[in-house]
Amino acid sequence: MAKKSRRSFITSVLACAAFVAAAIWSWDLPVEDVASYLVLLLVILAVIIAAAFGFGALLSWLRRRKK
Repeated sequence: MAKKSRRSFITSVLACAAFVAAAIWSWDLPVEDVASYLVLLLVILAVIIAAAFGFGALLSWLRRRKK
């Protein structure tokens, strides 16, 4: 069952990459702009993940402190 999930994930990633490539080609987007947007989105994602870990650690600390 894990293979099917992995296969669908790979298919989704390939479909996303194909959509981005089609958008770059059809709208004549500069690849540099697309790369800068990708880097910006990855930085924002990293900030969100770091904030989630921070809030999770804070909640864990608050739960342990009351006991």
